[in-house]
Amino acid sequence: MIAKFQRKFIAVAVLSLSIILLASFGGIVLAMQYRNNQEINEVLQILISNKGQLPQNQARKHLGPDQNKDSLFRYRYFSVFITNKGQVKLVDNTHISTVNKQNLKTSSKQIKQVAKSNQDGQLIIAGTNFNYKVKKVKSGLYICFLDTNAIRANARRLLNLALLIGFSVLIFFTLILILLSKQAIKPVIDAYNKQRRFITNAGHELKTPIAIISANTEMQEMIGKGDEWTESTKEQTQRLTMLINQLISLARIGEQEKLILERVNFSEVSQKAAKSFKSLIQRDGKSYYFEIEPNLIVNAEKRSLLELINILIDNANKYCDVGGKVEVLLKKKWNTKFLSYTAVLEVKNSYQEGKNINLKRFFERFYRQDESHNNSDKSGFGIGLSMAQDLVQIFGGKLSASYENGMVVMRVSLRLKK
Repeated sequence: MIAKFQRKFIAVAVLSLSIILLASFGGIVLAMQYRNNQEINEVLQILISNKGQLPQNQARKHLGPDQNKDSLFRYRYFSVFITNKGQVKLVDNTHISTVNKQNLKTSSKQIKQVAKSNQDGQLIIAGTNFNYKVKKVKSGLYICFLDTNAIRANARRLLNLALLIGFSVLIFFTLILILLSKQAIKPVIDAYNKQRRFITNAGHELKTPIAIISANTEMQEMIGKGDEWTESTKEQTQRLTMLINQLISLARIGEQEKLILERVNFSEVSQKAAKSFKSLIQRDGKSYYFEIEPNLIVNAEKRSLLELINILIDNANKYCDVGGKVEVLLKKKWNTKFLSYTAVLEVKNSYQEGKNINLKRFFERFYRQDESHNNSDKSGFGIGLSMAQDLVQIFGGKLSASYENGMVVMRVSLRLKK
């Protein structure tokens, strides 16, 4: 229990930090991307406004006073003019070495397509990404192409640096958290251990007076003083003893993680548990059917697995309709999630009111459908199914509840061992 809580605490803390880092670095990168797009649009606007040239004075005015003469040469661009007859003329390629008259001819078809659309956009020429802007004049079109690789390189470098820093911080934080997590959740651990010790000690202390009451009641019956009141006292002492035993088991359930799990014949244990309930269920006037597929081996602890099955069958018998039926089925089924076979135990009981209940709450500790706790027909205390779920989780399986064809179905899935 504590180990599970510790793992969840670490997972939530790491996830929270991951979200914070992602939001922080993501915001920085998006801001840089936005600034790059602004810069690209501003440079293209200056070029197209000056017929494909980049005047230094106007560039400084638009791009900021910190731009010096040398910094303006970092923009790689070229511009062309397309006459009304469709001739492509190179206006300026002095700021880029990868574009000349020769490879411009090979790209003239692409450029003419741009001219036809008469819209701004993006284009790849000679393996380089260009943003372009179009301006129409009387004699034709001016098209200015700006190489965006260099401008966007800063954003890419920043993104790589952010990923490296974020990943390093996340690993360092996780390692520190693993080392200090027990100290962080120490108050919770102490409270949990005190609660468990109190329940265990109080349970053992209560057993003594209950045993004396039970012995006195039996003595009264032996000397001929038995009546309906002594019978009622015996029933209530039995219920109290059952409750105390379940409370003690519930308090110790956290220790079950220390159990040594081994190969257990699920079929044999299920057969033993199913047979033990046969006379009890039939005595109550209910039909009982069980079918166990042989030799299904799972990873579990034998005694705890038997207790798990007993809890489920006992619960099915208690909440079965009068004159209803109880079924116990164990079969091998293919699990698409794990891509392997699993052993599936289904314990069913007919229950006409099953559509009106919240089956998910069955596994809450001390939950009972009758919230007033005055229903004497059901002797459960809302502990058994919670214990069953904890045991299944320790075995690495899954326990679920559903309502199918007028029956409540408790389904346990455990991976098969070869």
